[in-house]
Amino acid sequence: MTQPTHQRTSVALLIFGVFAVGPASIFIRLADAPAITVAFYRMVVAAVAIGIIVLLRGRRDLVGIDRASLVRSIVSGLFLAVHFASWIASLDYTSVANSVIVVSTQPIWAALFGMAYLREGISPKAFAAIGLALVGVLTISGGNPEAGGWHGDALALIGAIAAAAYLVVGRQVRRTVSTMGYVLISYSTAAVVLGIWSLAIRTPLGGFTSATWMWMVAAGLGPSVIGHTIYNRALKDFSAHTVATTILGGEALLATTLAMIVLAEYPSPWAFIGAIPIAIGITWALRLERGRRIP
Repeated sequence: MTQPTHQRTSVALLIFGVFAVGPASIFIRLADAPAITVAFYRMVVAAVAIGIIVLLRGRRDLVGIDRASLVRSIVSGLFLAVHFASWIASLDYTSVANSVIVVSTQPIWAALFGMAYLREGISPKAFAAIGLALVGVLTISGGNPEAGGWHGDALALIGAIAAAAYLVVGRQVRRTVSTMGYVLISYSTAAVVLGIWSLAIRTPLGGFTSATWMWMVAAGLGPSVIGHTIYNRALKDFSAHTVATTILGGEALLATTLAMIVLAEYPSPWAFIGAIPIAIGITWALRLERGRRIP
């Protein structure tokens, strides 16, 4: 496959991944279960499905994973668990629009983690861009019309930071480890962590309606097995910034549109106002980082 063809295929897969992940917030809203429980079963479904695929492929995806890659894959799973637990919980307190806009600040945090973890330099202008995006987050949260909405926005922000760490670590692992081998370890780690978390806080893990089970399985199969796995495949070809930015534009638009159609949930004026500095800040930061790649 020639380089241009490979790039077009990678871009097409990345866009397909956005469409697979986009409905996640709707599935989660429709599932009548605690946030940690939904996150746990989402990752269990994903880990089991990927495990079956790895077995059918003769376990060759696990060959050659050294100790450093194994540790990093486990660490990424810890970040993934925090991301899902906090972001899914945010949907109990704030609107889908607010949640997906705030959580889509991932590129900003990826830039900061790139500086700290990968020793990448970051200019004063980049810090200014980050500050502008944070002004947008505060605007959205400050104008949240829902009771306790600021709590949900804060949880979504934690989810964004954890997701950025997950992408940056994954970018490094994917240099030497296959997609399936990496996500099997990462998803399994997230499932174990969320399971222990659920037991520790005595969150119910059963007794749900068939509809709730259906929505939790759907969240695991579509957004995780297909969507997030494609994101992790893309980390081989694109920087964490690029992947996070695709998530930013695609997921926020798709999730907000689906929320209006399925849940009759419309963004508040503050969400539109706050989205402006977020978009400007992220675009500015990405322009400053143009042409750079995570090593």
